[in-house]
Amino acid sequence: MSAPTSSQVSVTTSTIGISFEPNLKPLLPPVYFCGESVPLHEETVARRLVSALVVNTNQNQALFRIRQRAASFFPIIEPILARHRIPSDFKYLPLVESALTGFAVSPKGAVGYWQFMPATARELGLSIRPGYDERRNLVKSTEAACRYLNYLYNRLGSWTLAAAAYNNGIGALLGNIRRQQQRDYYYLRLNAETGKYLYRILAFKELFSNYRCYEGLLSAQMIAYLSQPLSPDSDEADDEVLLPEVVMNEATQVAVNTPVAESQTVVNDRIDDIPLPNAADVFLSGIKAQLSESASLQRGQVWVFHLTRDGIAGGKDVDEGDVLYAVVEDIDTKSGKLFLRADKLYSADEKHTYNLALAAVDASTGRIGIKLPDMDQVKSGWILTWRAL
Repeated sequence: MSAPTSSQVSVTTSTIGISFEPNLKPLLPPVYFCGESVPLHEETVARRLVSALVVNTNQNQALFRIRQRAASFFPIIEPILARHRIPSDFKYLPLVESALTGFAVSPKGAVGYWQFMPATARELGLSIRPGYDERRNLVKSTEAACRYLNYLYNRLGSWTLAAAAYNNGIGALLGNIRRQQQRDYYYLRLNAETGKYLYRILAFKELFSNYRCYEGLLSAQMIAYLSQPLSPDSDEADDEVLLPEVVMNEATQVAVNTPVAESQTVVNDRIDDIPLPNAADVFLSGIKAQLSESASLQRGQVWVFHLTRDGIAGGKDVDEGDVLYAVVEDIDTKSGKLFLRADKLYSADEKHTYNLALAAVDASTGRIGIKLPDMDQVKSGWILTWRAL
């Protein structure tokens, strides 16, 4: 990217209540994302941030409704991010992804606050089955997003690049980095959506937390909208039901008190979007169970498996003969895969049922989902590998 020229950005959008004069650079305050300085001395960077501010202030009432959601949901999201050591600036990412709407669905099939595709959601431990989709659960989907963001940061070494990879996939981003020999997001040539993605996050952050610094750029009407007190009883309230205060307090307390394992740095050179355990890891951490009672091959049906040997799953000792009650979570005919999930294990020795989330995996890759069986396999005593979610 070239150095700034004497000509500065000139944008005038009086119809939507925001006006930028030719001498833009002195009007923009310093901006940071996760402690990384945004190089606003670069004309192109300044222009893109201004453009994102313009887009986000296009509809005053819509922006107010997003503020309403943020005021309700940020108290839940923030402690979860902190517990996973994710910078708090990432609380603005679901505003870009879904406007913090749990029932948001993208044209490609991504669902929920953090907009996960089905395969990605399952790899991150979320359950998806008819009538129940944890992508729409704010706490569980935020936990999953944190696991993914930590993985991306460990691979890329930059929260800015992690945000870009969240949008475009780590494989595509690493491909651009290798071809261009450039690791700075602001200087990478990316597709249009990813190239604007971080600026959209920054625009929400600046408008919601730092709007007073833009009084020279924002109209008086926009300043009034951004400073308007929020009330749960406001007529401008969001059209989806906001969580009651007691639910938010309980969820926040759980998020603060629940310990989280240290994230592990990924050191291999894979470019998959989701980290995969290798076959040895699956063998060591997975357990084997044989089908004993089958139902029809339809979503929601329960299949019963018996463990074929002792092992450890989810930190719990399990024994040969213990019983898994597995639900047919999904059948993907395009990929020819069956997704089986067990949420409970019955201990034959203790005569007690435990909550234990397990998924059937391909033992050769560690990926959740196994090849659709034929009836001969099922009749002969089907044995699957399972790992804890």
